[in-house]
Amino acid sequence: MAKPTVHSQVTSTAKLLRYADNILFKMTHHASLFPDPDPSLATLKAALEGFRSALAEAAFRDMRKVELKNQQQTVLKRIIYELALYVDKVCKGDPAMILAAGFLPRRGGSPIGIAPKPVDFRVSLLRINTQTVKLRVKSWSHTRVYRFEYRKVLSGEDWQMVLRSKSTCVLQRLEKLAEYEFRVAYIGTDPTITYSDVVQSYVL
Repeated sequence: MAKPTVHSQVTSTAKLLRYADNILFKMTHHASLFPDPDPSLATLKAALEGFRSALAEAAFRDMRKVELKNQQQTVLKRIIYELALYVDKVCKGDPAMILAAGFLPRRGGSPIGIAPKPVDFRVSLLRINTQTVKLRVKSWSHTRVYRFEYRKVLSGEDWQMVLRSKSTCVLQRLEKLAEYEFRVAYIGTDPTITYSDVVQSYVL
């Protein structure tokens, strides 16, 4: 069965922009095939415009603007990933349908079932007074992408999600002296999500 290619296979900034543009155009043009995209195409368009604007602002290497560009890129990648899950569900392995959504089809291989619960998940402080932590989990060979999530303990906030093609993730600019909780999930061919145990840590 074919699967839509997600951002972990779209490596360069230029390719990411072209890929997102194509998805927006094709899914708009074939709205009858994809009547209720999740996230919405308006959300994709806003993220695409935000990333393109931030990319232009970061051209002169201002560190703050580079960081804002990186944040906008993460948002765009997350939306493409979530749309890929929607397209995968609608297309049911049909490569022609996947192309109609603007995604590139790739072979998903044999079904492997629900991804296992991640193990050996660790959180470490990189340096004191940097508000930066490193997340690491044991790799799983069938992972399409690693889904790291975090939020402040007892805050009632939604989990913040970061997608990575590798089993490590560095989070920066967290709130100093705040206690955070972290979790991770392997994302494979089955859309069911199984999270790791939650790990809590203070940020210094």
